[in-house]
Formats: sequence, C-alpha cells, structure tokens
Amino acid sequence: MPRRSYLSDFKAFMLFLVRRLRHVLILALVGTALPAQAEWRRAQTDRFIVYSEGSEADLRERVILLHRFDRLVRSPFGLSDTPPVRPLTVFMLSGRDGMEAIYPDVPENIGGWYSATQHGIYAALNRRSKGNSLLHEYVHHLTLQNFPAATPAWFTEGVAMFYATARIEDRETRVGYRDEGRAAVLAYLPWIPMDRLLSRRALSGTPQQIAAFYGQSWLLTHYLLSDPMRRQQLVAYLKAVSEGVPPMEAVQPTFGMTPAELEQALRRYRSSSVPYAVYPTPTSDAVDIRIETLPPSADALFPLSIRLNYAQRGTDGPQVLARVRAAAERWPDDRLARMTLAKAEVAWGTAEAAEAALTTVLAADPVDVEALRWMARMRMTAAQALRDEAGGREQADTLNRQARAFLSRALVADPDDYRLYLALGRSRRTAPDYPTENDLNIWTRAIGLAPQVTAIRGEASEVFARAGQIDTAIALLLPLANDPHGGAMAARARANIQALRPDAEAPDEPEVVPPEGSEDAPAPPEPVAPEPDAG
Repeated sequence: MPRRSYLSDFKAFMLFLVRRLRHVLILALVGTALPAQAEWRRAQTDRFIVYSEGSEADLRERVILLHRFDRLVRSPFGLSDTPPVRPLTVFMLSGRDGMEAIYPDVPENIGGWYSATQHGIYAALNRRSKGNSLLHEYVHHLTLQNFPAATPAWFTEGVAMFYATARIEDRETRVGYRDEGRAAVLAYLPWIPMDRLLSRRALSGTPQQIAAFYGQSWLLTHYLLSDPMRRQQLVAYLKAVSEGVPPMEAVQPTFGMTPAELEQALRRYRSSSVPYAVYPTPTSDAVDIRIETLPPSADALFPLSIRLNYAQRGTDGPQVLARVRAAAERWPDDRLARMTLAKAEVAWGTAEAAEAALTTVLAADPVDVEALRWMARMRMTAAQALRDEAGGREQADTLNRQARAFLSRALVADPDDYRLYLALGRSRRTAPDYPTENDLNIWTRAIGLAPQVTAIRGEASEVFARAGQIDTAIALLLPLANDPHGGAMAARARANIQALRPDAEAPDEPEVVPPEGSEDAPAPPEPVAPEPDAG
C-alpha cells in the first residue's frame, strides 16, 4: 500500500481553496459591476414639476407636502389659489453627490437652493437633509413671483425664516417657532434704526449690523404674522408700499403706531414667549399627481443635462464630453441622450456636432421647445462673434433672423416660456429701429412671466430707458437695488437709478451680503462670459 503524501494533500487542498476563492471573487465582481440603478422619476401637478431619485411613494409624499405648504403661505396674503402659469421645477437630490452632479461648486453645508436665472427657475433639495431648506426657498419663490416690486428686504428674509419652521401634520400645521439664535443676536447686539430696517434700500453695514438686520427681520415678520389682526395690517402695508407710499409713511396708517412705537412693541415681543402659530392643514385630496419613470439613460445623463444648462462650470469638461458621447452611442434613439450631447458639444465640443444632435431631436419632434431654444442660442452666439468682424454685420443679422424663426416655432408650442421672450428681445438689440413698441411688449411679457429673474429686469430697464420711459426703467431696477443678497448687481442697479434720476437722493453704498448658514444657498452662477442666448 503506497504511503500517503501529506504534501500532495496540502497541494490539492490549496488548489481547491484557490478555485473557491476565485469563484467567490467573480461573484463579488459581478455584483459590483452591475449595481441596481437608481430610477429617476418625474411628478407633475398644476403647481410643481418634481424630479427625484427616490421611491414613488416618497416622491408622492413630498409633492403633497409642497401643495399643502403652498396653500399655507398663500392664504395669509390673499394670494390667488389659481395655479401659476408655469409650475415650479424642483429637484430632489440624493446627498452631496447628487447636488454636486448638477452643481459641482455647491458650497458646503447647503441643504438646498433656489435659482432664478436666464436659464431657468428651479429649487433643489438634498433629500437627506433634515432642515427645511426647500420650504425657505419656496417662500422666496412665492414672494418674488407675487411681490416683485413691493417687497422690502426685511419682509423678503423674514417671511422665509418664519415659514421655514413649518411642521405640517394631517390635521394642523404649526409654524413660526422661536429662533433662539436670532433672539440671542437681538439681546446682545445694537439694533439698527427702524427707518433703516423698514426702508426698501438694499442691506449694507458691518457684520454686526447685518446680523441685527436678519434678527429684526425675523422678529418683525413673526410679530406681524402671529396675530390675525396684525397679519391684515401687514397685507395693507405691503399693498400701500406697492402703490408708491414711502415705507416709513405707510407705518402709521397701516400698523396704527409710529416707527418708534413699533420698535418698542418688538422689544416687548422679543421678551415674551414668542408663540408659534397654528393653522388647519390645507387638504390635499384633490391633488392630481402624474408620475412617470424617466428612461434608463437618465441615471447617467439627467443630472449632467441640468448641469450643462449653465455652460462650462467645473474643470472636468473633456471627461464630461467623453462620457456624454459614449452615452449617446449607447442610446442612439434616446431624446435625453441627444439633448445632453448637444449641450456638451456647445460647451466643449463643436458647433457642427451640437447642431447635428439638435437636428436629430427636432426630426423626431419638430416642436421640441428645448431643442428650438438651443438652436436659437447657437445662432445668436455665432451672430455675436461675427458682429465685430469686417462685413460681418449682414451675416449677423441673418443669423439673428434664423434664431427668431426657431423661437417663433417654440412659442407656438409653449407661449409661457419666459426664456423665449428674453431671447427674442436680445436678438433685436442691434436693429436700427430698436426698440419698437413690439420690442417693449416682448420685454414686458418676459418680466410678467418671470419677475424674479434679475437678468431680465436689468436688461429691460435699459430698453425702456432707451425708449424714454424713465419711470418704468426705475421701477424695474428697484427690486434689484433692494435685494439683500444682490451684491454687485444691487450696486449697479442703484448706480443706474441715480444716473436716471440724478436729482434724486443719492443711494447708499450697498455691500455684498453672504448667505446665512444652510438657509440661503447662492443660485448656480451664470456663465463666466456673457451669453446672448435663449437660456
């Protein structure tokens, strides 16, 4: 009987072990290479369009919450419950990675932000954030949309801080919880004068004065909204200011006290318990929510498509372009893939490739509004490049006419898209008869659809001033000058007002006001170079 070889047994065992480990490793690698894809969903109602990576149940719950909150805020100010002309777009993003996917330079500790630019109006929210950033930003949206010319800076910030504390339950909603941080600021820092707080001037001053401004804005708004009678006084005050009554002169008739007496009332209120308000929770049974799942390409391309609306932001342009091109090859007949490819080619590739992608989209749908806007954008960008060349003026005019043709087609499909009117107005800027009455109507329509977009107000003001309508030009600039976060744009607006009315009181020198904590994220920045685009 041959002797048993322990060495042979050991080798056999090791070979078996290696094979088993190899099998386990292959299974692990397969599991890693084929993760479960996150599905993007789109929910649409008459007030909101919400995109989310979460479950359908989570998405539905958040949409209902938004509807309840919308009615909660509208009611005290007598705002119509009629659905807006254009629903607000909201992006529900998964963590910081999700936020950076659409905005690479998003600041730290931001739970969400609201963006109103020439490219679009939307709110973004970190779904994992425990704060009420979305509620805060939505109040800003409602305020700017409904009180664009009459909102004092203190009310803009105060009302957002008040409603951001809302705790919405099935039967009742509690809102206006005491902000201990702001109460402490008011206890230890000197208050700014009431005439400075109540005026519609842009916020300026030392960091301590700015902190006092936020604290007093919160306290004054809380004081006025926490009592039904004072709430009606606030509505009357805002109405008076909107009709041209100077803010200080409107205090006595509407609040029944002088500014000094109002300050004393606020100091007493600060020392009290500062109660929260209780409202019946608005019903939401009638909300018609239409939910659809975006195509498989959305997992790879949807955040990039949003990001590329803001042109060349970030340092990874070549890598992004390569990723998008590969995705477009993977999904050759997918509309999202073609639109994202067109945007990436505009940013980092070639105009020819971008136009080819847009042509493919329009072949499938000749009235695709986004594709038509980007076609117009490309024509207008090319026209701007030719304008300064010898003999380029005629070619530029031709390109601008082509852009207007694309925009006219888009307007038939979507007559309420402010970006189309903005582009139409810009495409006419070099015409010898500019501005005509029709040009002024186009700018008026753009402002009416998106009064919170500062780029429209600034440009429209120049157009109306050129037409000799100085009062209208100044009225358009006032909200920009009053914006507590307006920074350089507020400074320009105030300088322009002074130039239009050189005999008027000289404006204060505004300062750039940084966002506070996680409540106010800055909107995604505009492209570095000015663009004469369609948005």
